[in-house]
Amino acid sequence: MLRHGPRRPLLIALCGALAAPAAAQFQALSTINVTGSGAVAMESDYVPNVVHCENGLASFEALKAQAVAARTFAYYKVDLQGFINDGQSDQVYSCSGSALAIHQAAAAATEGEILYVDNFSGGDVLIAAFYVAGAIPTGPFNPADPSAVPNPGDSDPTTTQKWVTYPYENNLSRGSNLGTPLGFRGTPTNPNWPNRGAMSQNGADFLSDNSVSYVDILKYFYGADIQLRTATTAGTGVVYDRKVLTDFDNYGERSGRVIEGHEGYFNRAPDFSGTTTANIAGSTAERSSLAAQSGGHSQRIDIQYDESAGGDFVLRHVAGARFSDFGGSNNAASAVANLQFESTGAVGLWLKTDTPGLSVSIALDDPTTADRGVLRSVVADGQWHEYRWFLDRNADWEAWLAGGNGQIDGALVSLDSIQLFGASDAVVFLDTVYWEPTAEFVAAAIGDFNADGFVDAADYTVWRDSFGETGPNLPADGNGDNFVNFEDYALWKNNFSAGGVSAVGAAVPEASSLALLLVAAGAAGHAGRLHPRTNQN
Repeated sequence: MLRHGPRRPLLIALCGALAAPAAAQFQALSTINVTGSGAVAMESDYVPNVVHCENGLASFEALKAQAVAARTFAYYKVDLQGFINDGQSDQVYSCSGSALAIHQAAAAATEGEILYVDNFSGGDVLIAAFYVAGAIPTGPFNPADPSAVPNPGDSDPTTTQKWVTYPYENNLSRGSNLGTPLGFRGTPTNPNWPNRGAMSQNGADFLSDNSVSYVDILKYFYGADIQLRTATTAGTGVVYDRKVLTDFDNYGERSGRVIEGHEGYFNRAPDFSGTTTANIAGSTAERSSLAAQSGGHSQRIDIQYDESAGGDFVLRHVAGARFSDFGGSNNAASAVANLQFESTGAVGLWLKTDTPGLSVSIALDDPTTADRGVLRSVVADGQWHEYRWFLDRNADWEAWLAGGNGQIDGALVSLDSIQLFGASDAVVFLDTVYWEPTAEFVAAAIGDFNADGFVDAADYTVWRDSFGETGPNLPADGNGDNFVNFEDYALWKNNFSAGGVSAVGAAVPEASSLALLLVAAGAAGHAGRLHPRTNQN
């Protein structure tokens, strides 16, 4: 039985000369001119309704892949001719009923995301993201070697399987990927770059039903060298909402069936990167239902520390789509393997642990150099805490690899990795890695010792770890007396949660017994400094 309505091929021939050479092809569209309907809101109306009409019964990751393909094809058509037809000659916007919540959610989750490819001269070319119904794969599915190629005899009700391409599975990229016969095909030395193949909607649903992410679905059908970016908002009036880059939750489909989630961009072992130190070899990262910042799952990072080796550890948990390698290269922690988003607002993540002494950073490709967020002390209270870095705030960044300059200055950036630092065994739960394009740094009240815009438990950790230190410009010296003491703790406590709430279920920590011991040890030298000063000028 055919799960989705019949599909016919998108009958358009492409010519390489028609590919737009300018950045205008990537300008965000607030509306789109649809034949018979006029100007239609792109993100809240057009994309979700195309998702509904074209593949509305699919599970959520396939709906997200459909949203990106539909948006990309719409951008291509607008750049080519200024409008798009409503129907199977282009794509269907008007059909029985209207977009449901799940279709709206798929459009919102991928807001502004479009596909492009680099040509031989390094130019970025928006693709024409073809899709057809295709045959209905029956499996079986092998998670270790995913495939959506139908078996002989699998049903092809719309006779469109002949247009479907499998460049990832067939190791085709760059000039060797000639695209689908649905459009004009070039040659290996002169490809028709916009034609990178055709996605099978039934195949996409099959992959989604087997816990494959939407990014990997797109790369599977259009090629590992396909790149995903957000359209440029500058000068357009378009403003994007907060975008979750990775969570670990289950998802569903219109019928209510629940499907096991995936690990998104963080699907590799913690020791995958050579930057991860040898003293934590064998550490693991797995989806877990034991804790979640939102939804029902997170990723449990189990750090196995080799005490005999000693020293501090560095864990570089690299980001990258699973189907992103091509041409013999490993592309994890690169722009081609990750969503490229505008360098505005903030990036962040949530962690939960009861292991003391840890620090966290997030590294970005900017776009070809690497800069890393300044280290944040991780709160070890068994509660969820948010850690974020503002993209336009130089104080939040430091130079790292490949000529990084300690500031974010590229128009587009992408995830490189999440990095953890420490010197012991640790269990850390990771959840909700995000980009928040409208976030603005606002200096919080006194007590924001780590300068992240929050006064929270992370600042208590900074105070605790530096208690008793003397000297100028100490981060936890809230009153500027060149001494970190209980007066600074009181300032922090009185301003707890100023600037925003970054902890779930957090209570104000009390001064630790360790701090009390430090007070006793230093009483002879500093006793008079632990009380309010009444005669200071």
